[in-house]
Amino acid sequence: MESKYIHKAFSFTVDTPNQSYNKKFDLDKNVSLLLGLLISSSDPKKLFYRGSQRIELSGDELYPEDYESKLLMSGISVPPNEKYVSLGNGVLSGNGEVKMLYKDTDNANAVFEPYVVTLVLKCELK
Repeated sequence: MESKYIHKAFSFTVDTPNQSYNKKFDLDKNVSLLLGLLISSSDPKKLFYRGSQRIELSGDELYPEDYESKLLMSGISVPPNEKYVSLGNGVLSGNGEVKMLYKDTDNANAVFEPYVVTLVLKCELK
């Protein structure tokens, strides 16, 4: 039987400079594995220079606090099928709870204006 995949996107607005944003997202019950992820933004420059995060799935840390957003972004020259950061053979979805602690931090290369951050997850269905 062939596996089926979906891409789940979760977005939030960063509307205050130098703040932390605790976000919780729930995966659909039919998701069995998290295969990869990427982070995008309505203003990639702000995400690149100002952003960092901690990401966990079902209580297990995938990326530690202060992990730079630029390391989870993908450029326009990357083919669509290669944009995701791979999580190896996948991470079991467990209870399907994704938590993200996103931090916006001052940076002279990107003056603050509100922007949207999007976490995109590549998931395998049961």
